[in-house]
Amino acid sequence: MMSADVDQYYGWVDTVRAINSKVDYICTTQMGVLTTKLFELGYRVFVHPYDDEPYEIKLGNENTRTDREIRMEHNLFNLWKSGEFF
Repeated sequence: MMSADVDQYYGWVDTVRAINSKVDYICTTQMGVLTTKLFELGYRVFVHPYDDEPYEIKLGNENTRTDREIRMEHNLFNLWKSGEFF
């Protein structure tokens, strides 16, 4: 569960600015920032679908929503967009 004091970012510029500023917790509607760079920056990545339970995307093969081994070379946004995690 997310803390009530976590800022939400709805715009692209604000979200990227928060990532570049290394804000501890980022909640955003901007799925285009879904990249493996977030792992390099020390972030954990969670997706909160509108009508389903939240899930985490992790490097490796410990993901509950896919059998694919997630590697740094993957484009997480394209995987998400294609339905890989549904």
